[in-house]
Amino acid sequence: MKTLKNLFTDRTWLGSLFRVSLLITLFTVPFWYNYQIVHIDGISMTPTYDDGQWTIMRRGRSLGNNWRPERFDVIVVWSNKLNTKLIKRVIGLPGEKLEIIEGRIYIDGRQLYDPYGKGYMVYRNFIDIETDKSWLKEYQNICPAIINSDHVWVIGDYREDSYFGHFPIKNICGKIVLD
Repeated sequence: MKTLKNLFTDRTWLGSLFRVSLLITLFTVPFWYNYQIVHIDGISMTPTYDDGQWTIMRRGRSLGNNWRPERFDVIVVWSNKLNTKLIKRVIGLPGEKLEIIEGRIYIDGRQLYDPYGKGYMVYRNFIDIETDKSWLKEYQNICPAIINSDHVWVIGDYREDSYFGHFPIKNICGKIVLD
């Protein structure tokens, strides 16, 4: 007991090292439990986020059980098809009817006013999972479809070159909190 008391009160290098280590631990553990530093890899979120930029994501577990994404939230979502995490903007919410006509997004029959999106959807980035090769293909209009009650529809801000589609809300890893 006396040794522990000395670590907290002594003015020795060992006591100082212990107190500094304790303070660092007390302040960093809650941060790392709730947040994660994320590296932006790619141009699909340009101009909001640049390739190579770092930002902070609030982890899904710290958002609460009742949290639901809102339109224009930037999220990190796990893609089972690509076996990777993607950073995308939420555009379509559960129960909404979404369609794309001539590169423009329509929700429930009205064209989306999106202050974040750059350009119109011209190409869709296809990735062959087996060969890891990707290519751009001119997209075609997407017929109206209702978004499932447990999904959101996402796309990157650089609409001319972005992977997009429906993703389960349970696959959302977190929400970007630092622009």
